[in-house]
Amino acid sequence: MVKNVGNIDRVARVLAALFLFFLAVAPGVVLSADPTMDYWLTILLYVVGGYMFLSAIVGSCLIYRMLDVDSHVHGGTYHSGEDPFDGRGGN
Repeated sequence: MVKNVGNIDRVARVLAALFLFFLAVAPGVVLSADPTMDYWLTILLYVVGGYMFLSAIVGSCLIYRMLDVDSHVHGGTYHSGEDPFDGRGGN
């Protein structure tokens, strides 16, 4: 799996995931007039926080892949306008 999440982005994702987990767990933070809404909002916070935490650990984000965003620094000898697979390269 190709990594497309950079180090700074990974740290930000972990911090955001921890904040979302805190919002889901802390009593009285997520309160509305409807208890059913509280339940679904708590589940949503867990799912989004879990996805952010997992994508930070793995280093790959499906949403970034769909939007063609890449914050990971890839090492290489070619520059961004060259095609590394055009057959003119070295080895």
